Amino acid sequence: MDSAVPLMSFEKAIKNRRSERSYSEVPMSLPELSQLLRYSIGVTEEHHNLRAAPSAGALYPIEVYPVVNSVEGLDSGVYHYNVSEDALELVKEGDFRRALTRHALGQSMMGKAQVVLAMAALFERTERRYGDRARQYIFLEAGHIGQNIYLVATAMGLGVCAVGAYSDEGYNQLIGVDGRKEGMVYLLTAGTLRSG
Repeated sequence: MDSAVPLMSFEKAIKNRRSERSYSEVPMSLPELSQLLRYSIGVTEEHHNLRAAPSAGALYPIEVYPVVNSVEGLDSGVYHYNVSEDALELVKEGDFRRALTRHALGQSMMGKAQVVLAMAALFERTERRYGDRARQYIFLEAGHIGQNIYLVATAMGLGVCAVGAYSDEGYNQLIGVDGRKEGMVYLLTAGTLRSG
């Protein structure tokens, strides 16, 4: 995926970071989505396959499923971000705005954001090594990725909002995971901001 979106300074991104719940009707560009994913969760050091966020044992159990509502050059639908290929894979095509909103207890911003970023964890990937501590490590990693998403989006002039009120079962079904081996751990909206 291509990216060529200018970024603000790190200091300014931290200062300006806010939860944004109001999005414009202007579609997000594919380069914007590409850059948001690459610098939030993507590979940043190819020799050892290290990523933008820390992971216990470098196991990387978190998978990101962008649900696209309005991105130039992409059909609406559920995608999977293939980190090693830096590419989006279509999981299922369709307009899921109503389901996104319904499974987030009626929060209208879910259908208005250009993209909803659903994070799921492959629990066994970390549990094999860390046993009972695995869930804690997984949630820590999801938090690191979420903060990356906030800072990268802010630096690009996009808005983001973390969402805590949602149905795990509803979102697991929507993105096509079983909720046991792989299940939802974090949800964020992202989109273009209203000017002024």
